[in-house]
Amino acid sequence: MNYKKIPVLGLGLALLILGSYLSFYLPFTTVPFTLQVLFLLLISLFFSPMETFYIVFSYLILGGLGIPVFAGGKGGLNILFGATGGYLIGFLLGGITISLLKRYSEILALISGIFVIYLLGSMWLSIAIKIPYTKAILTGVLPFIPYDLLKGIIALIIWNKLKTHIKSNS
Repeated sequence: MNYKKIPVLGLGLALLILGSYLSFYLPFTTVPFTLQVLFLLLISLFFSPMETFYIVFSYLILGGLGIPVFAGGKGGLNILFGATGGYLIGFLLGGITISLLKRYSEILALISGIFVIYLLGSMWLSIAIKIPYTKAILTGVLPFIPYDLLKGIIALIIWNKLKTHIKSNS
């Protein structure tokens, strides 16, 4: 890895943390609405799969150690392995998925990454709080689909503008 990229990777990590603080809960679900997904999508489009791994893995380690980087300023293993832990792990695998697939189709990559997050998150949610999988889908996936698709569109617009800017300055 190019060590000159470390500050830029740090910026990606900072954006992911910022996105976690921009969150709120609805009464019918234990899964928060956050801007983490938007920043994760941007990170995954901008960075290589390995760099995306470094950023998200660092985020998970910081949060697991108790540093308040998770949604709502929370941290600790109880959050990492709690009801929303599957979504957090989904960020890691979903981000890598996006980074791997973006060379074929950025839209397909974003949809696939969001699907990975939903799949892992809903499975974990079902097991962690002992609810039927259908209820985990109803409370932990369906309410978020329109918002995450909107975040995907926003990420794609920002990414396309950023790509143009990067190419013109190269």
